[in-house]
Amino acid sequence: MKKTLLICSLLLVFIISSCSSDDSGGTRSSVTARIDGTDYIFNTVNTVVVPYPDEGYADVEVTASINNNPDKRISFVVERYELGLEASWLFAYFLNETFYEKLPGFQVSVTENTENSLKGTFAGEVQSDEEPFDVITIENGVFNIRY
Repeated sequence: MKKTLLICSLLLVFIISSCSSDDSGGTRSSVTARIDGTDYIFNTVNTVVVPYPDEGYADVEVTASINNNPDKRISFVVERYELGLEASWLFAYFLNETFYEKLPGFQVSVTENTENSLKGTFAGEVQSDEEPFDVITIENGVFNIRY
């Protein structure tokens, strides 16, 4: 009887610890940035890999929002497996459906780009596509994404 209880207890501990590590998901995806002096954590991150087989490459499209609220979101596209300052060809910030595109000098630096992870930094200015063409400063941008 004691042996059965011991085996059941060990099995239960194993099952609980297995569930705990699965539930945590390891490192959660996030995008953080200081936007016009206020720090934000974009904790809802959607990632889609778009293959272009005829051209021989794929893009990783990322959209990040705060608590799944679309009022404030960041979107960017990175060529899969590419690193450095040339890996990202699109970056946009959306504020209440106003589109802000990156201005010259805006930098996205990809430091990790693997089969299922994407890491890097971003900073610079973005400008609205509607008058009065407001400019917003984004600093200390960091993305750490698992997909």
